[in-house]
Amino acid sequence: MNNTFQKIIHKYIDNEHLVNKMIVTLFVEANGLEVTQNELIKSHLMDAKDIHYLEIAALTPTFSFEQLIEAFEVAIPAKDQQINGAVYTPKPIKDYITQTSIDELNKPLNEILSADISCGCGAFLYSLAIHIHENTGKSIESILQEQIFGLDINESSIQRAKILLSLLAISKGSDLSNFSVNLFVGNALEFNWNTLQNVKENDGFDLIVGNPPYVRAKHIDKASKDLLKNWQVTKSGNPDLYIPFFEIGLKNINRDGVLGYITVNSFFRTVNARSLRTYFTAHQTNLKIINFGHEQIFANKLAYTCICFLKKIKSETIQYTKSTLAELSDISAENFTTIAYHSLNAHRGWLLSNLLSISNIKKIESCGTPLGKLYPIKNGIATLSNDIYIFKPTKEDEKYFYIEKNGREYPVEKTICRDIIKPNILKYEHQIPDIKEQLIYPYTNGIAPLSLIKEAVFEEKFPMAYHYLQSCKDRLDQRDKGNGDYAAWYAFGRTQALTDTGLRLLFPYMAKQPYFVFTDNKDMLIYCGYAIFSDSKKELLVLKKLLESEVFDYYMQNTSKPYASGYYSYAKNYVKHFGICELSDSEKEEVLGLESKGEVDEFFMEKYELVLHP
Repeated sequence: MNNTFQKIIHKYIDNEHLVNKMIVTLFVEANGLEVTQNELIKSHLMDAKDIHYLEIAALTPTFSFEQLIEAFEVAIPAKDQQINGAVYTPKPIKDYITQTSIDELNKPLNEILSADISCGCGAFLYSLAIHIHENTGKSIESILQEQIFGLDINESSIQRAKILLSLLAISKGSDLSNFSVNLFVGNALEFNWNTLQNVKENDGFDLIVGNPPYVRAKHIDKASKDLLKNWQVTKSGNPDLYIPFFEIGLKNINRDGVLGYITVNSFFRTVNARSLRTYFTAHQTNLKIINFGHEQIFANKLAYTCICFLKKIKSETIQYTKSTLAELSDISAENFTTIAYHSLNAHRGWLLSNLLSISNIKKIESCGTPLGKLYPIKNGIATLSNDIYIFKPTKEDEKYFYIEKNGREYPVEKTICRDIIKPNILKYEHQIPDIKEQLIYPYTNGIAPLSLIKEAVFEEKFPMAYHYLQSCKDRLDQRDKGNGDYAAWYAFGRTQALTDTGLRLLFPYMAKQPYFVFTDNKDMLIYCGYAIFSDSKKELLVLKKLLESEVFDYYMQNTSKPYASGYYSYAKNYVKHFGICELSDSEKEEVLGLESKGEVDEFFMEKYELVLHP
């Protein structure tokens, strides 16, 4: 979309009617549409003398329907995007889902009932209408009246959907004063489609397509959270809003119907989607998945997505493949792997891949003992104000470390400080001295039971540290939005990991490849990362070799959650099931004596009996 026009939209984004008029006027003029009858579109045409018209008069002479849809999505205020989860779906995705879903139907195209139950500004409804019109010759106004239905919780989005579909009809030669469109404002979590006679007589929709709302659990409004309790798939964890749309969609298609979604792929593995996976397994849902992995399909949206096609007809298997957006149109039946439901673990998360990878992962997980059972894996501390408690001294003397904060220098007693390090930015042992920081530690000792220093003692024994923290008291009081229940205002936000000591391997929350850093600084604390503990240095050094090998890297790339730029999550839930093969004392010595990564990789590939390529 034209950058200048996008800036104009953002300038007036809180004035919905004005923005709509600008968008409609620009579209109508750019496409030379004659609008003499339609009341809705006429009410959105600007007079050439309007001061705001002058802002758009010189803009691009081309303005396609796809640009119109994008403009409407851009015109949604940021706060509404967060609450309602609306994002612009690229045209190739809409076209692919629409075409593929329709190809699965055994019903004349001019008779199907289709819907988008979270339609936003109507992008999928537009794709459906165009497809039906171009393949049947049926008029747009008849298609809108008889075959297409849309629902959204946002009244503004429904208004824009009406504008979009009206402009489509006008562009096809139908300039009626009003179009009858089946668009409704409502919450999909409670909307009853059976109140519509034609939907009820059809026993539901033949086709539902769309892009369920991308709303994180913490942003779901209270009314919707209460309604989530009515759906089976939201019984566990803290589910995001897209999750119930699978069950809602399946409920509202008929026996031979098809459900086609572009949605986030986190439901494969996350705790919050356990009930959804259990639901699919229990109902033997006919499910086909095209996973985009860590490719970001949506511009400016940090989401990792997949396309899902679902039917009510039961199936004992899932069809699965990975693809890129560029390869999407070339996917054929031969690209899909058939995975039996009984081979998947709904509780732990689904392992979806090709058959060779699935075989390899099962070999790895069944070899020896799971990492999480052999060694404690622990998170770092959580002060909830790391930039206050954790610092890199600007200088030090015999008694004090010095902190620079807001243009001032504060001395802090060394005796109240602890070494601390951030595994997220650590790759090698030699980096520890440079990366290590200091932590103001207002506790009596580093062993359990933990005891916070009493305020009077703190002020008396460590007056400089006390004075520094007191200068930050207003910010400390705002932790947990001011509702924190702490032992004292200067206590950490959480007490986790404050007494952790011992030899360990440090590793990050996420990484492109595995880095596990050994440290024998037993008292050094960590934040923003994980640590694997053991009393044996030798055991940890052998483990380091294994966890930095191709075997573990392969395991993570096939079982963990992907992020942008080739990163994968190294969260405890993803690493703890990795099987640690049994090694004799002589094998351990052999591993420790291997100098090149290639030699280490070869040793463990043979040990796990893996074949990475057919």
